[in-house]
Amino acid sequence: MAKSTSPLLTPGKSLIALVNLVTLFGPYLADWNKTHIHNPNWPPHARYHNGQTMSLGLFTGLITYFCLFFLLPATSSPTHQTLHLSWVLVLQNLVYLSSLSGILYPGSGWTDPEFGEGKPQMFVFPVLVGVTWVGWWVERKRIVRAGKEKV
Repeated sequence: MAKSTSPLLTPGKSLIALVNLVTLFGPYLADWNKTHIHNPNWPPHARYHNGQTMSLGLFTGLITYFCLFFLLPATSSPTHQTLHLSWVLVLQNLVYLSSLSGILYPGSGWTDPEFGEGKPQMFVFPVLVGVTWVGWWVERKRIVRAGKEKV
């Protein structure tokens, strides 16, 4: 099998990697405070689900970096590279689209009443999804173009 010539850092991978930094660290930065983890009004099961969400971001972020910077460059086939890249897109979209869907459940709110009426997720998460799609598109075009140059 031929060795991949996929560069380690490209514009498309860079966009996805930037979103992935938010995926990795964002839940901890947003939730390790008085509004979530240290909120005395939160019952234990709410804290459990918050921890679950933070861990999901961490694990998704680690898998994404593994795919982008280890699996993708080690793959010689452009078809397999685009498949790996598409899985990265799926992973990132799962995090943010499922988070946006949380408001659809009965009794849910963007924030707890004691902290105001803000809707930060409604504005930030669609941008992150969009940037991930742009990164995927740019990187996919690069992979396809590089595959044609090999032929």
